[in-house]
Amino acid sequence: MDQTTPPRRSGIFDLFNGIVQDCKLLMQQEAQLLRDEVKLEASKVGRAASGFGIGAALAGVGGLFLLLMLVHGLHEWIGWPLWACYGLVGLILAGIGLAFIVNARALAGSVSPMPRRTIFTIKENVQWIKENMTLRKT
Repeated sequence: MDQTTPPRRSGIFDLFNGIVQDCKLLMQQEAQLLRDEVKLEASKVGRAASGFGIGAALAGVGGLFLLLMLVHGLHEWIGWPLWACYGLVGLILAGIGLAFIVNARALAGSVSPMPRRTIFTIKENVQWIKENMTLRKT
């Protein structure tokens, strides 16, 4: 027998050691799978966010050109001075923006940081459990 190699213990110790090693390997593989999956999903989120950003930027530039077209179209159609057409379009846009801000402010005021319905149902469940536990004890 080789003196550098310890004698193998057979029996339940080897079985238990094998199970522990298999569990350890399985947990390492699961952790690696989790890391890979998170990286993949983060990559998808990054690509989606860049797509939204590019789309929003292009839509904004397009909207600006449409507004310029509207101003110059009003100038040609109505015959007002160019500054007055810019003022009219700016006034309309400012009014629409103000309406959105007022609406958003009212909506933000109604937001509750606590999930009231969930807390209420949890309290009901706890109360029900307490009642049923006391009924069973007696």
